[in-house]
Amino acid sequence: MKKKILFIICIVSLVIFSCEKEHLDVDARQFVTKTQLEELAKSSPEALITINTGVEDGQYSFMREYSTNFEDTGGRHDDFGQMSINLGLDLMSNDVVQITDHWMGNYYAYRGRTQDFSTTRIIWNFYYSIINNVNSIIVQIPDDATDERLIHLKARAKGLRAWSYFNLVRIYQYTYQGNQGAPGIPIYDGDEINIPARASVQEVYDLILADIDDAYTNIEGYARDTKEKLDKYVIAGFYARILLETGTDYAKCAQMAAVAKSGGSLMTATQWVSEGFSQISNSEWLWGSDINNESSTIYASFFSQMSSLNPGYAGLLGVHKTIDRRLYEAIPATDIRKTAFEGEAGGFLNYKFFDFTFFEGDYVYMRVAEMYLTEAEALARAGNDSGAAAVLYDLVSTRDPGYALSTNTGTALINEILLQRRIELWGEGFAWFDMKRNKVPLERDYPNSNHAVFGKDNYAATANEFLFQIPQRELENNLSINDADQNPL
Repeated sequence: MKKKILFIICIVSLVIFSCEKEHLDVDARQFVTKTQLEELAKSSPEALITINTGVEDGQYSFMREYSTNFEDTGGRHDDFGQMSINLGLDLMSNDVVQITDHWMGNYYAYRGRTQDFSTTRIIWNFYYSIINNVNSIIVQIPDDATDERLIHLKARAKGLRAWSYFNLVRIYQYTYQGNQGAPGIPIYDGDEINIPARASVQEVYDLILADIDDAYTNIEGYARDTKEKLDKYVIAGFYARILLETGTDYAKCAQMAAVAKSGGSLMTATQWVSEGFSQISNSEWLWGSDINNESSTIYASFFSQMSSLNPGYAGLLGVHKTIDRRLYEAIPATDIRKTAFEGEAGGFLNYKFFDFTFFEGDYVYMRVAEMYLTEAEALARAGNDSGAAAVLYDLVSTRDPGYALSTNTGTALINEILLQRRIELWGEGFAWFDMKRNKVPLERDYPNSNHAVFGKDNYAATANEFLFQIPQRELENNLSINDADQNPL
């Protein structure tokens, strides 16, 4: 009994230590064997669950923390977890404008993608920290575990790992199709002691797909106690996102999106305008972070950076984030979503994101509406035009009473769906990824453009600028990656 208690204390200490480590070269299995971990899982699953639930919960809180980049000890106000990355990448798209060069400007001006900038370091450290920590869960639970709680815990950990690698590989390489043999990112999968080199894009996706399939299979029956945690619907949403990117199985993509969207219900038009993007209790939210007085990061937060109506960098200091003129003009006058933005006279300011608290607005990572759009696009790309049009109508008609069932087919229907994605998901972290996936160039320098001068650039869809470079610190510490392995400047 004393040995078991000592062993549990050892594991707890190692887990806490690994959560605080800056780099990924420490592995708990250097000190504890896989056999010992499996024995603990079988002899005392309750202890293993208790230990690892704390690690899992730490990942969800880490997603909304200020200064997730451990190297900047003083903290940066453009580093507040997943929402800072969502906002930053959106600012690299055609659709979101930052009118003043301030926090987040490194993204908008495409400066932050180079190896010496903190921006790429923030992204790299953020996702690999999650990967490292969930690996410490995955490696401890044997594949033949019979305790349902352990099975569900491992499924959620694999879901988070798949999601993290999926985001990383899309940021540090072009789209999947046509680039399967290109260098992707290092795979730290819990089975490596030596620091790995860049795996190919295909190898990374092999792990992603294996993880997400395993997660979806084994999450069945799990009931979460908060929307901050993953469940069947969120993991199905991840699955749909991944398959939409790969384009390898649109039928299954549509199926997964349909499963995900069944986990909630669409907002009414009134809700979309008044309460759609700050309350995790919203029926349309599938996954998010619950922000309160203790977890609020005040000025280093999404609403500070994005909301024109709240105190903070946007609302108080005027570092506004606005909508691209062309996208605004493409929204019909009958569409309630157009009221979320000022017109030209008002500088196209956005009112989509606001909350009635002092920096306690909740963060949304996945909504039902995304899954309607994903299902519609997957059906259209699979050749089911009528099915795609019906799903699209079910969504858009709740936003625009003037919208009629689409009669478009083929490419025209896909383009209509993609436009609706840009309108519905504006500012939620999808625009740049969708540009890369669909090989859309950056075009901000056009007649009567409302883009700021410091970001008014045009880049081809295959330009180097669409790749982030591996951070300098990783090059210095990872001997398996050298300067020749770096993404081009």
